[in-house]
Amino acid sequence: MKQTNSMTRQNRKLWIIVNYLSIILVLGFFYIGKYYDLPTLALIGGAVSLILLIFSFVKVFIKTQLWKLAHTSDKNLDERQLQVILSSLRYSYSAFTIITLAIIYGFAVAGQGPIDVVVAACLLYFAHTLPAAIVGWKEKII
Repeated sequence: MKQTNSMTRQNRKLWIIVNYLSIILVLGFFYIGKYYDLPTLALIGGAVSLILLIFSFVKVFIKTQLWKLAHTSDKNLDERQLQVILSSLRYSYSAFTIITLAIIYGFAVAGQGPIDVVVAACLLYFAHTLPAAIVGWKEKII
């Protein structure tokens, strides 16, 4: 599977960071708006953060074909690609489990109750992009 729009590993790392920071911004604006009763700030800040999230997703996951690589059937991968994907899935499963448990228990300890739907949506996005992000972060040539 050859990539059509190459990007250096350093640039991929930068865009992966931008992508995940935009998730944090979405959550930050959501909670600032919720707890300080600032719906306009939450809406505008969240919208700008969401646009940045979508732009960085397209830039780092779609244009480099990381998304396609991480979501391709194993029958369509060569031996090297298969090993790379299996390794990224192992790392992403471990990281996602730890992060998710920390968030859930953090909410419980802070007395915030169950997680909000926005956090759940961000975790779902994180779960689906993390394997591709790990490949993009670690591999010199995809």
